[in-house]
Amino acid sequence: MLKLLCAFFLLLSSAAVQAETAFTLGVLPIHSSRVIVERYEPMRSYLEKKLKRPVRVESAPDFQRFHARMLKGDFDLTITPSHMARVAQLDNRFVPLVQFYPGHDALLIYNIAKPIQLPHGLQMLKGGKLAVIDRLAVTVMATVSYLDENGLEADRDYQVETYNTHAGVAHALIGGLVDAAVTTSQGLMQIPADLRRKIVVYRHIVDIPAFVFMAKPGTSKESAAALRDMMLEFGKEEEGLNFYGRTGYLGVRATTDASMKQMDSYLKATRKILRP
Repeated sequence: MLKLLCAFFLLLSSAAVQAETAFTLGVLPIHSSRVIVERYEPMRSYLEKKLKRPVRVESAPDFQRFHARMLKGDFDLTITPSHMARVAQLDNRFVPLVQFYPGHDALLIYNIAKPIQLPHGLQMLKGGKLAVIDRLAVTVMATVSYLDENGLEADRDYQVETYNTHAGVAHALIGGLVDAAVTTSQGLMQIPADLRRKIVVYRHIVDIPAFVFMAKPGTSKESAAALRDMMLEFGKEEEGLNFYGRTGYLGVRATTDASMKQMDSYLKATRKILRP
């Protein structure tokens, strides 16, 4: 009996140690939890193989709570938008390692069944609704700024409706729940082909650096360099080829000071939303 109890406690202790040493990859919530876990499984599996320890993929219900989890240190490696990455770098000493390429873009889209009449097509939004994935998304911030420059103020001339995922945005648009929407080229790729055929891009708003992989403060230089090298090699492995084939990215490249500084024009607006 004593031997059985000792074995049981050893198992419990082993499980606790394994849980404590699990490596957590934080992924921005631009898809449902199911899709995130499925899409990032190749990366999770690759990291687990390289790190020789359990790896979990985690997220949050929205951008703000995701950023809060990142700042708490819940993630050992975080994949976050470039503007939020820049804030975390400057304000909280997070370390940028690599970022996806090609970059993102902000696209203002509409339902082909409700064609926009140029040159005054934007007026269709007056009194209407704009679907977005999150007010903190830099693509949304850029589009809202563009509309403001063209005489349409959010929450006064039109309402901003949040749908959390690019698929949700597309369904709202096609279903007639909103008058226009914001997405990206990568976002369009994640939408079923039958929905894409019903969507027309009204305006390409701006190009934006893609998501950045961030190491948390306190990560040693050696560990950060090892993580950077792992992600740079990821695309050469079977798991990486599988991952990039599904997402529309071609790979990752090392971050540079220049690429991070590109987001400085969004710092004030980003901090204002993150710390209202």
